[in-house]
Amino acid sequence: MIVSTEFLILLAGFLLSLFTFSLVLGDNWLFRFAASVLSGILSGYVCILLIDKVFIIRMIEPFSDLSSNWIEKAVIILVILSGVFLFLKFYFRKNTGGNLILAVLLCIVAAVTISGIANGTIFGLYQGIISRFQLNESRSGVRYWVETGIILTGTITSLLYTQHYWFYQKDQTTSNPKSGLHFFSSIGEIFIGIALGSIFAGCFIASAMILVQHLLKIINTSQFLLQWVK
Repeated sequence: MIVSTEFLILLAGFLLSLFTFSLVLGDNWLFRFAASVLSGILSGYVCILLIDKVFIIRMIEPFSDLSSNWIEKAVIILVILSGVFLFLKFYFRKNTGGNLILAVLLCIVAAVTISGIANGTIFGLYQGIISRFQLNESRSGVRYWVETGIILTGTITSLLYTQHYWFYQKDQTTSNPKSGLHFFSSIGEIFIGIALGSIFAGCFIASAMILVQHLLKIINTSQFLLQWVK
């Protein structure tokens, strides 16, 4: 019987999975062996991916291409120098240019994050709320207005809850538990709890489905191996 490469890879994956699951019995050499093999494979794959898809395509080919403009080459040189400065900062404790590069990167990341949150979440959320009050033929009926009222109430009370919670933690003496703000913030807390519960339930269901799929693969592979041994 000729053993195919696909079968050997499948057998190796099955054994590594068993070695990884052996952690439930405590720390042992099988788990450490599987962790070392998987870490080495992942590190090698990441290095190959970086060299093939980033360094060669983004840094080496533009210099070998005579048609590329000098702006692109200058950007590549700045990126390489930034990487060198960061490498010197974190590995050799040299602050030559590293702090400036790190500050620029943090500012860029903060600006991109704020822009993404504003454009992808906040603006879209408020545009969706405003658009629900624009009447047309498809937006009528009691159910539609009830849904719109729930969305609007949840949004406003959730914002009030976050503000109330913040100021209440800062200065507990100025907050009156019997005030109207506390009542509406309590409603907002309910909406936030429902939202977080829904997210948790979705993550739990997705994780359970992935676990079941992997268990089915392991069971099918085990059955195939038993039949092959017999």
